Amino acid sequence: MNSTPVAIGESFGWLHHADGDRGVVMCASIGYEGLCAHQSWRVLADRLAAAGLPTLRFDYPGEGDSLGDPADPAIVDAWREQIRAAVRWMREAIGVREVALVGLRLGAALAAEIGGVERLVQIAPVVKGSSYLRELKMMARVLAASGATPEASVAAATAGDDIRLEGFTITAPMAAAIKRIDLTRLETAPAERVLVLHDPAATPAPDYLQRLQSLGATVETRELLDYRALTPAPMPAPPPLADLDAVVAFASAGAGPALIAQPPQGALATEHFIERGVVFGERRQLAGVLCLPRGKPKMTVLMLDTGANHHIGCGRSTVDFARALTRLGFASLRMDTLGIGDSAVLAEGPRGALYRMERAEDVSAALDFLEMRGLENVTIYGVCSGAALALYAALADERVQSLALANLQIFGRIDGEDRDKLLEMGFAATHTYVAKAMSARAWARVVTGEVSLGTLADIASALLRRKASAFAGALAQRLGLAHGKAREARANFSKLAARGVRILMLHGDHDVGREEMNVCFGPDARFLRNLPNVEIDVIDGADHALSSALSREAVLEKMRFFLQAADHDAEAGRDDRRATAGAPTTATLGALTLMMNLE
Repeated sequence: MNSTPVAIGESFGWLHHADGDRGVVMCASIGYEGLCAHQSWRVLADRLAAAGLPTLRFDYPGEGDSLGDPADPAIVDAWREQIRAAVRWMREAIGVREVALVGLRLGAALAAEIGGVERLVQIAPVVKGSSYLRELKMMARVLAASGATPEASVAAATAGDDIRLEGFTITAPMAAAIKRIDLTRLETAPAERVLVLHDPAATPAPDYLQRLQSLGATVETRELLDYRALTPAPMPAPPPLADLDAVVAFASAGAGPALIAQPPQGALATEHFIERGVVFGERRQLAGVLCLPRGKPKMTVLMLDTGANHHIGCGRSTVDFARALTRLGFASLRMDTLGIGDSAVLAEGPRGALYRMERAEDVSAALDFLEMRGLENVTIYGVCSGAALALYAALADERVQSLALANLQIFGRIDGEDRDKLLEMGFAATHTYVAKAMSARAWARVVTGEVSLGTLADIASALLRRKASAFAGALAQRLGLAHGKAREARANFSKLAARGVRILMLHGDHDVGREEMNVCFGPDARFLRNLPNVEIDVIDGADHALSSALSREAVLEKMRFFLQAADHDAEAGRDDRRATAGAPTTATLGALTLMMNLE
């Protein structure tokens, strides 16, 4: 990894190092679009730096790891001001002679409005905000219709003036500000040279290109060869390398070498927490954000990725969760495992990292990192694939003594074809498919070819296997036996129980993980409930990624009780140890720990 986490005002970012006289400021898209494009955005930054261009990726206020309230009525203006601040920072702190702006979707529009640079690259730019809002509303309906409760989800996504996309919200004031964007009315050229890469199915607005030329800009246009890879999807496609290389070629043309300054890392701070990006691991290939409360932390929560999403979580839920915990005196590290987010890239992409038992090594590296800072009382928290990784880590590393597993649907190893199908299709709960089978909208998707007959066959096959497995599990339960994956699952959790590991199991009431849990542990997860230190709870109305406001509030409340109980037990253990340790020694260690935490 050739990057350093930085703070610019209230924004968090990563500077990708290079010794060139032209710097690049990357203006990402927002919300769900930005989350899904994160991996391609990261790869583009690496390639720009490799071409000799110091490159800054950053999160807008209220987005990603930055500070700021997304509900602020002036948030869009704050995004514009942050782009200006980033350009100034590249010129003044890093010392580049020229700056190029590279923007995606809404970020491309904001970059054009700010301008004042030598080069501008716009990838599928939003030309008129009103059209963009219509796209977002349609996307919100489509995504909501694919959920566990389609009718209720669509109603929630489109209620009122807000637009809700997988936990991200476009508020009414934000939408009003976006609606006013119209690049055909630019008053000055944003840059001397402009490259517009566009969706092959939609040519760039001719009035916008004419406007740029009339303002004196030299304009090039190019069709994106793989636009699909930059569009939102639960499992993003591999980065469109040919398109990214076209961006690099344009941005780097004519740039020269220079002696570039290395900036201080900096931190983001409020009255409740201090937060900074960190790089760790034996080869410094792992990245994350350490969030410390003001004062000595009571304990620490290690937060793992959910699916291919990087450490901010869907709907920015992990960021909000980490910062809320500081009010209770808890520290946290939200990390990316190898191949995901800001950690080192794997050749096979995020898909190659999910449900791999060997990724437990990354969790152990994070525990090493926390130990070195005196943060040893750690609970590992994960959702879905993150919960599976937390389980693998606990089985592999005996330092793990507390687990919070949300919507876990894999209770042991998964390999080969089963893993590939899970990643490809993400099977939902059985009743969800039954509900969709009764929906005219679902069958219309089949008729139009949007859903293939092969996909239907795979789903039907998976449901039959699930029912057969459930029947076999129930029969085995009656006979006092365990079979197949149930045997492995029971052995795994029995091993953890024998070690005294505290476990909180959370599931949404419609989540497929509840079915799998009953398959492995018997009706109502009877086997698990009989183990010591295992708590099982259900969250009514929770979505799978726990990104909705309802889900977040419920999880925070249940985690608060779980963590406080774990801290109480840990405190009792600390009291026992203090009885055998000298008071001066304990005080010295406590002071040293606090100093290390605040470095």
